[in-house]
Amino acid sequence: MLLQIEHTTEYRYAEAVGLTPHLLRLIPRSSPGLHLIRSGLKVSTEHDIRWNLDLEGNILGLATFPGVTENLVIKSSLLIEQHLTNPFDFLLEGRALHLPFTYDDRELSLAEPFLKRRDEDSMGPLDEFARPFLNGTSSRPSTLGVITAINRAIPALFQYTERYEEGVRMAWETLVYRAGTCRDFAHLFIETARALGIAARYVSGYLCSSPAEPGENHTHGWCELYLPGAGWRGFDPTNGILAGPHHIAVATSLVAGEIPPLQGTYCGEAGLCTAHEVVITARELLPGEEP
Repeated sequence: MLLQIEHTTEYRYAEAVGLTPHLLRLIPRSSPGLHLIRSGLKVSTEHDIRWNLDLEGNILGLATFPGVTENLVIKSSLLIEQHLTNPFDFLLEGRALHLPFTYDDRELSLAEPFLKRRDEDSMGPLDEFARPFLNGTSSRPSTLGVITAINRAIPALFQYTERYEEGVRMAWETLVYRAGTCRDFAHLFIETARALGIAARYVSGYLCSSPAEPGENHTHGWCELYLPGAGWRGFDPTNGILAGPHHIAVATSLVAGEIPPLQGTYCGEAGLCTAHEVVITARELLPGEEP
């Protein structure tokens, strides 16, 4: 299938301002089955961009602006061919079929940062939240059974809300309020997975609509768990599903909410930014439709 994504961000200022260097996370990371056919970037003002890989393998652009401007528009265009359509197309190694399982020495040396629980104030509430999913008939609960049940339970138990301020709620706050954003739910799921001894990380990217299920076009946050035999596998606790062909991962991070698509500011007094608009179209193209 073909997926087309256009992401436009515009800032308007009350007067000409200088701009700090901006970080751009707009190009999808490499993954099996995903082929980036075409990418384009347009910037409204004089600029220079250097592209690199960060420590976690994300494609990161550093944009610098030598002059001043009253308006900044950054438009990213992507055309992607997606070959993988079944998110359950994997097999776990025998040692990972049941909880708790153990990573081998090499895996453990690499996965250690993704196993460390960072939300210390939420450890007790998280253990209590996870306990019912472990109390089945088997003395060793199914790994996939537990994590898919938790993934499905989050949208059933919690209400999705929009929150525009920066930051992520601690897991105990989400458990108390019974509501949150996609990044709050991802953080809750990541910390729950780590409590179960499973390496987990945050993912930001796009969730594309499809002709069969039209929906909103937006950036999205979910998470990935490292499962022996399957590698990193995406789980979307906002929607209670595994990340599938319409989830386009752009960047990953140890901590939820730290990898926005565009990151930077202006030089000057507070309040000079009079408008900030983001327009996104992210959709599957119909068969035969020209991109």
